[in-house]
Amino acid sequence: MSKFLDEAEDAAAAWDARLRGAKTTFRDRRAFQAWLRQDAEHQAAHDRLQAALSLLRTHAKLPELSALRDEARNSVHENRRRRLVSVVAAAIAASLLLMLAVVTQTEHGAEIAAFLKGDTIYATSPNERTRVTLADGSVVTLDSGTRLSVLLGQSRRDITLLAGHALFQVAKDHRRPFVVKAGDRTITALGTVFDVRLSSSELRVTLAEGVVAVRPVEPGQGSALQILKPRQQLVETTGIATPELRTVDTDKALSWADGQVFFENEPLASAVEEMNQYSHLKILVDPAVADLRINGMFRTSNQTGFIDALQVTLPVEVRNDNQGRIFITRRPDRTAD
Repeated sequence: MSKFLDEAEDAAAAWDARLRGAKTTFRDRRAFQAWLRQDAEHQAAHDRLQAALSLLRTHAKLPELSALRDEARNSVHENRRRRLVSVVAAAIAASLLLMLAVVTQTEHGAEIAAFLKGDTIYATSPNERTRVTLADGSVVTLDSGTRLSVLLGQSRRDITLLAGHALFQVAKDHRRPFVVKAGDRTITALGTVFDVRLSSSELRVTLAEGVVAVRPVEPGQGSALQILKPRQQLVETTGIATPELRTVDTDKALSWADGQVFFENEPLASAVEEMNQYSHLKILVDPAVADLRINGMFRTSNQTGFIDALQVTLPVEVRNDNQGRIFITRRPDRTAD
């Protein structure tokens, strides 16, 4: 950041502290408006500060921020009493940095950091699936419960899959590689169709068209560079050193984008985890039946049909607790002694 931008940021913090004071006058506010009009970067610096403060207010209930917030208030109070506006600004800036450091360790920390960096954030709620067209013409389909940040630069297009599942149909632009970061891997393409799924225990990259390069974010981290060809899927599982590379039916693997899921010899626990993304009605699986295998095609909107199929095809029993939860356990052996 240039010296001018640093000065603009510092001035924006100082004005924010000054205008929040109990003795703020009309003359102060008029001077502030004049400062904003002096340069477009003054307004931009002010807007960035307010966006940061707004994000922190959104996450104000995080218990980790409570002590820092109290410390910041005490510091501001002492400095106001001494009428040292510059010190107040420094206190606010320092507190903001401390709060951001804490927030970045929370579930949505990476999303907040991306926003402050200037990225565009896309997110879907549970039971929601959406499709967005980026400024470069690329189309991204976001699955339920997905968070994505996008920064389209002059030399490359940077996308971070923060959580969830997304299908990328990349517009060709040989001057700007399309780079998706997911977990500890990056997936690089120029123009292609591929799918990335990120969970707490697994990363899956599925290629439908073109070629992508999958490499560790940090040199020496995990396996080396891998080039995927159409119909290949790379699966990286937590605790397993070497990712698995397998051939899949991409029509089935990507069918979720059209509201369908296909399971082929899928463990029951894994299939239930996927179906749970699309419904407020949550299914819980007894560990005793978690490894049973399921096959078939199911509509993501039809949780009831999925449950009915389980009872027909597997030796399981289904119980509803009338609180939005369904328990799947092993069916009792009813054979006579």
